[in-house]
Amino acid sequence: MNAAPSRTVRTTCPYCAVQCNFDLHLEQGLVTRATPTRECPVAHGTVCKKGLAALNDLRHPDRLTTPLLRRDGQLVPVGWPEAMAYVRDALGPLVQSTPQRVGVFGSGSLTNEKTYLLGKFARVALRTPHIDYNGRYCMASASAALNRTFGLDRGLGFPLDDLPRSDLIVLVGANIAETLPPVMQYLKAARDRGGAVYAIDPRVTPTVKVAGRHLAPRPGTDGVLALGLLHLMKQWGRIRPTAPAHGLSDVLWHADDYHPARVAHECGVPEAELLALARAYADARTPLILTGRGPEQHTHGTDTVQAWINLAFLTGHVGKQGGGFGTLTGQGNGQGGREHGQKNDQLPGARSLRNPSHRAQMAAHWNVPEHHLPQPGHSAQELLNACGESGEGGLDALIVLGSNPVVSAAGAGQITEKLRALKHLIVIDFLPSETAQLATLVLPGSMWCEEEGTTTNLEGRVQRRRRAMTAPGAAREDWRILCDLAHAVGRPHGFTYPTFRDLQDDFFLATRGGRADYSGLSAERLDRASAQWPVPRADGPDTPLAYAPTYPTPDGLATLHVPRLPAPDLAPRALHLTTGRLSGQYQSGTQTRRNPALKGENAVQIHPDTAHAHGLRAGQSVTLVTAHGQATLPVTLTPGIRPDTLFVPFHWPGAANLLTDPTALDPHSRMPGFKITPVTLRPAPAITANSAPERATPHPTSPALQT
Repeated sequence: MNAAPSRTVRTTCPYCAVQCNFDLHLEQGLVTRATPTRECPVAHGTVCKKGLAALNDLRHPDRLTTPLLRRDGQLVPVGWPEAMAYVRDALGPLVQSTPQRVGVFGSGSLTNEKTYLLGKFARVALRTPHIDYNGRYCMASASAALNRTFGLDRGLGFPLDDLPRSDLIVLVGANIAETLPPVMQYLKAARDRGGAVYAIDPRVTPTVKVAGRHLAPRPGTDGVLALGLLHLMKQWGRIRPTAPAHGLSDVLWHADDYHPARVAHECGVPEAELLALARAYADARTPLILTGRGPEQHTHGTDTVQAWINLAFLTGHVGKQGGGFGTLTGQGNGQGGREHGQKNDQLPGARSLRNPSHRAQMAAHWNVPEHHLPQPGHSAQELLNACGESGEGGLDALIVLGSNPVVSAAGAGQITEKLRALKHLIVIDFLPSETAQLATLVLPGSMWCEEEGTTTNLEGRVQRRRRAMTAPGAAREDWRILCDLAHAVGRPHGFTYPTFRDLQDDFFLATRGGRADYSGLSAERLDRASAQWPVPRADGPDTPLAYAPTYPTPDGLATLHVPRLPAPDLAPRALHLTTGRLSGQYQSGTQTRRNPALKGENAVQIHPDTAHAHGLRAGQSVTLVTAHGQATLPVTLTPGIRPDTLFVPFHWPGAANLLTDPTALDPHSRMPGFKITPVTLRPAPAITANSAPERATPHPTSPALQT
C-alpha cells in the first residue's frame, strides 16, 4: 500500500478572535507541525504561544472518543445507538409535551455553521425558547450598545490595518497583550508613526507597559470617565457630531454634571491625569476608542459602553479611517457566534426573533409554520439559574455544546448545584470539562482541525476553517451530532444534510437580507480571499467600513442614549474583586489547563500596601469572601494594581466565579457583573499553592497524529 502523500492544510487557530491562520503539515498521513502563515490577512505570520501549543490539545490522553452514559452514578462508555436511545426516551416526551422545559447552551467557539444549526435545532427540532450561549458573558454589553445606537453590531467596523492611521488609541479595559497578542503589532505601528496609546485599566498590565500612558480608574467607573471627557469636549468646543442623530441634546445636557473634580473623585484618579487624557483626545485628528471586557462585564456595562460611543460620535470620529469606536471581541468566533441564532432573541443574519417580518422570513426558509418559532426565552445566566427549578420557566433538561459554565458562569457554586438538579444534562465536547463531569450523557465531538466551516474574527472578517484529520474513535463532527439529536427526538425535518457543504450553503442562504448578510460567500470565494460582512452578492464587494452613515435603522439615523450609571462605592478601605484572563490560559481552561506548554498561576493579585494592612505575605493563602461564596488562594504581591482592587483569573474551577453574583444582570445585555464584586479578606492556614493541581502537567504523547 502506498504511503499517504505529504500535504499542507491551511486553517484558523482555535483560540482568540484574531483568528490567525496557520498551516498544518502532514507527513505520511500524520500531522507533524504547525507554522503561521505570512499570508494571514490579520496576523501577517505572527501567532501567540497558545496557538503555537494548539497541537498538544489534539494529542491529549483525556480526549473523549466514545459516548458516556451515567449509570449508578458513574459515566460509562456506550455506543451511539444506546446514546441516541437515551436521548429519545429522555427528551422525546419533553419535546412533545413541554418543550419549554428543555434548554440549550452554546458557545462563542463554534463555527458559524454550527452556530446556525444550533439555533435552528433549538427552535425547529426542540421548539424551545430557551437557547443562549457563553458569549453573553463576553460581548453582550458592547453588542447591546452598538445595536441600540447604530442598529448594527460588528465589533470593529474597520480593518485592523486602519489602527496605525490613528494618532491616539484609547484602550478601555482592554489587555490586548495577554488576550489578543497579535494585535499588538498594530499598536506598535501606530506608535512608530507618532501616535499615542493610552491604557485605562486598574492594573499595570503588559499592555499598559507597551502603551506607555496609563490611567487607573476605580473598577466600575469607566463610564464616569467617558462622561467627564465629553463634558470637557463640550467646554472646549470640540463637539462636531459625526452625523445627524437622535438624542444628541439630551446626552450633551447630561454630561454637564460631570465636571473634572467630580470625575477625578469618583474614578479615583488625579485631576491632572484626567485633564491630560482629555487634552490628548481633543487635539487628536483621528482618535480611536477600543473597549474590552473591563467596561463591559458589569451590570451597567451597556450604559458604560454607550458613554464611550457617545464621546466618539459627538466629536465626529465614528466611521473615520483610523478613528472612532470599536469593541474587541474575545472568543475565537465571538463575532459570528453572536450573529446567527444562538442568542435567545436572535435569528440568522442578526435578525430579531421579536420582528414579525424576520420571523416570517426564517419560517419560510426552514419550511415551518411561523407560529412554531418560539418567542425569546432565557438569557444565558437566567437559563442556568432556571436549571432544576420546578415552577414556571424552570428546566428539566439542558444540552450544552462547547461550553463549561461550571467554571465560566457567575456564581459558579450555585450554578453547579443547579446543573446537578437537572433530570437530563447532555454535554457535547471533546475533553471532559467540569460541566461534562456532571452530565447524564456526554457525546464526543470534534476539534478545530477535524471540521470544516467558517469563523468571523473581531473585524467581521469571514475565513475558512479546513479539516486536516478525522475525529478519533467514535467521536463525531458536532454538526452531525446535532442532526442525530434532531432525529432522536422525532423532528428530523430540516436536519438531513448529505454533506457539510449542504449545511454550509443552507447557512449562507439563510443570512440573505439580514444585517449580517453572508449570502454572497461560498467556500470557493473564501479560498480566494477572506471577506468582511455584509457580503450580499457573490459578484460584489465586501464591507471593510461598517459604521459610516447611514445606518440600518428605520430612518437611517443613529440614536444616542443617556448613560444611566450607578454611584460608585467610595467607602474608605472598601475592597473590590475584579476578574480577567492570563496570557497562558484561555476561557474556562478546559484545553489550556491540560496543555504542558501553557502556564498560569491561580492566585489573587494584591497591592503590597493592601497585603501589609491585612498581615499577608507573598505565597501565603488568603480566603476571599463575598456575598456569593468564598475561595482560598495564594497571594501574589502586585505593585501595579490599585490598592482597593484585587484581581483573580477566571480560568480555574473553585476560584474567581465562586465569588461573583449569579443574579444581578445588566438590564439591556443581561450581563452579570464579573468586573466588580465587594470582597473581604480572611487569613487562611498555609497551604501549598492550590494552583498546582490545576496546572497543566506533561503527558506522554506521540510525536505525530494519525489522520
